[in-house]
Amino acid sequence: MPDINFYAVVTATLLSFAMGGLWYSPLLFGRIWLKELKLGAEGIKQKPRVFILSFVFSLATAFIIANLLGPQPKLVNAVVTSAMIGGIVLFSLGITYQFSNKTLRHLLIDGGYHIVIFTMFGLILGSWH
Repeated sequence: MPDINFYAVVTATLLSFAMGGLWYSPLLFGRIWLKELKLGAEGIKQKPRVFILSFVFSLATAFIIANLLGPQPKLVNAVVTSAMIGGIVLFSLGITYQFSNKTLRHLLIDGGYHIVIFTMFGLILGSWH
């Protein structure tokens, strides 16, 4: 664990939070995502606890990926491995979404977000030594 770049892990976490804000905003996929949930913008008021726990979960995820990649991973390996982990998340969500009756669009928005942020984790962890 001492070989983990904690600054890179925290930076990756902060950037994933920023990406989530953009990804689920009206500028990108927010309107479609809300439509798929059958909610209006007024129907999605989150408590601070949601953001705090999301930050903790993202930090844990970045830390786990950093451990899986090992110390000073090669950039290409880090990016590809992290993107593949994002793919695992997308397909795992796909299983759950089938039983939850969520739409393919919803899956692509949520799963796409995870592929993007995990790839970003790999980019940060693989380039910041």
